[in-house]
Amino acid sequence: MRIARLLACPAGVSLTYFALAAGSVAFGRFTGGVAMVWIASAMLAGRLLHLPEHRWMPWVVGSAIASFIATGLWGFGWMAAFPFAVINILEAVAAAVIWRRITKAFWPYEALEWVASFYIGIGLTVPLLSGALAAFTAWVVHGQPVIENFTRWIIGHALGLLACLPVFHFIYGRLGRGRSALPPQDMLPLAALVIGTFSVLTVTVFVLDMRALLVFPMVYLLVASATVPSAILTQLPLLLIVIGGGMTVAGMGPIAAMDWQMGDRVQFFQLYVGVTVLTSLPLQCQRAKRVLEMRRMRARIAELENQNHSML
Repeated sequence: MRIARLLACPAGVSLTYFALAAGSVAFGRFTGGVAMVWIASAMLAGRLLHLPEHRWMPWVVGSAIASFIATGLWGFGWMAAFPFAVINILEAVAAAVIWRRITKAFWPYEALEWVASFYIGIGLTVPLLSGALAAFTAWVVHGQPVIENFTRWIIGHALGLLACLPVFHFIYGRLGRGRSALPPQDMLPLAALVIGTFSVLTVTVFVLDMRALLVFPMVYLLVASATVPSAILTQLPLLLIVIGGGMTVAGMGPIAAMDWQMGDRVQFFQLYVGVTVLTSLPLQCQRAKRVLEMRRMRARIAELENQNHSML
C-alpha cells in the first residue's frame, strides 16, 4: 500500500514525530518545565528497529529537525532547541539499539530474560541518562529546578517507551512492508468484538468515579494477550490511551477526581497505562514464542515430508 510506505518513509516519520513532539511540549508542560508526556521517542525507535543501522540517518535527521522546531516554537525556546533535539534523538536511538541487542541475545527462547532486559535497559536506564542531560540543560538555559524536571522527564519518557514502543514496533513492522497496521479482513468480526467490547468497558470505567474499576481494562488486556492475535491486540493500548487519556484530561473518571494537579493526574494515568501494558507484555512474548516455535515445527515437518517423498 502506498499510504503505508509514505507513513514509514523519512518524511512520514518526521511529520509524525513533529506532531507527537509538538503536542507534548505544547500541552504537556503543566508545570512550565519539561513535557510530562512523551511518545515521540517510542515512535522513532519503533521505526528504526525495522531498518539496517547504516540507513538510520534520514529518519534520525528528519526527526531531529522536527524536535528542534517543536521545542523552539512551544517548548524552552530556540536556545534550548538544539540540545533537546540531540537528547531526544539519542534517547530513541539508544532504545532501538538496546532492543536489537536484547532481541539478538534472548529472543525467542528466553522471553522472560528479554522482558526483564526491556524493563531495565529501555524503561529505566535510557530515561535516567536522557533525563539527567535534559534536567541539566533546562537548568543551564532557563534556571529550571533540576530534581523536578529530572523526575518529570523520567516518568513521562520511561512510561512512553514502555507502553508505546512495542505498539510502534508492530505498526512499523507492517507499514515498512507496505501493509496496513489494521487487522486483516478475515479477522474483522473478531476485531470488532474485541475492540468494541474493550472500548465500551473503557468508557464505562472512565465515566464512573470508582477507582477500583480501573482493574477491569487491565484484566481484559491481560486475557487478550494470551488469546488474541497481535494485529488486534496492538489496538487495545492505543484505545486505552485515547479514551482514558482524553476523558481524564476532560475531567472525567476516577483519575481526574484525584485531588492532584493536572500534570500529576496525567502522569498517574501514564503510570496506569504503563503498568497495564507491562503486566500483559510477558504473556505477549510467551505467545509470540509459541507461534514462532509452531511455525518452525511445521516447516521442519514439511521439510521431512519432502525428503521422504524424494526418497520414494
